[in-house]
This record gives sequence, structure tokens and C-alpha cells, in this order.
Amino acid sequence: MSVALLMTFSAVSAFAKTKPTVVIIRADWCSACQKLEPTMMDLMKQYGKKINFVMLDVTSEDSTAKSAAKAKSLGFSKFFEANKKMTSTVAVFKNKKQVFSTMKNYSKADYVAAFDKALK
Repeated sequence: MSVALLMTFSAVSAFAKTKPTVVIIRADWCSACQKLEPTMMDLMKQYGKKINFVMLDVTSEDSTAKSAAKAKSLGFSKFFEANKKMTSTVAVFKNKKQVFSTMKNYSKADYVAAFDKALK
């Protein structure tokens, strides 16, 4: 996924408490992640100002360690530890509470419904 469309680490930290957050667990080698990417890119463009997007990359040991540190600093370490082996997992958090989770789901409509519900 394009790093340019993902919020920077510091920006997410600043807004995580006021906006819903979408956490995506992905890997370069994951075919389901590759299939999901165009949908997520469109949604990031559509919801980027209203929702935080956090990508946790588990492509390699190094990227997994960096993602674990990022998840810990953002308060998502329990979620990451429980799901780090389940690539293409997408979860929505509102006020640090998980309100939606799915895996290998390519339906843009499902994500729109979950995102809109989290924004209410």
C-alpha cells in the first residue's frame, strides 16, 4: 500500500483518540492482501480525513517487529499479537474498542458500512 496515503505515525498518534481507526494487517507475499489493496486505497482516499488508517506490515521479521512497536505505541498490541499471523485482517476501532473485524473480505460495501457506523 502506498505510504503516501497512510497517515504518518505521529499524525495517527495525535488523532487516534478523536477519530475511528482502521487497522490493517498485511504482507507483501499475501495474495489476499494484494487483492484487497485497491479497495483499501479507494477507501483511504474517501475517508482519509475522517478516519485514521494504520498499516501493520508482517512481510518479514523486521517489519513485524516494527509493526509490533507501532501497535504497542498506539494501544493496539493485544489486537496485533492475536492477529499478526492472519494477513488481510481489517479491524475498525472507535474509542479504542474494536467495533468491526473481517479477513479476506473484498466487499467495499462492507467496509463503507463499517466505517460509516464507526463515524456515528
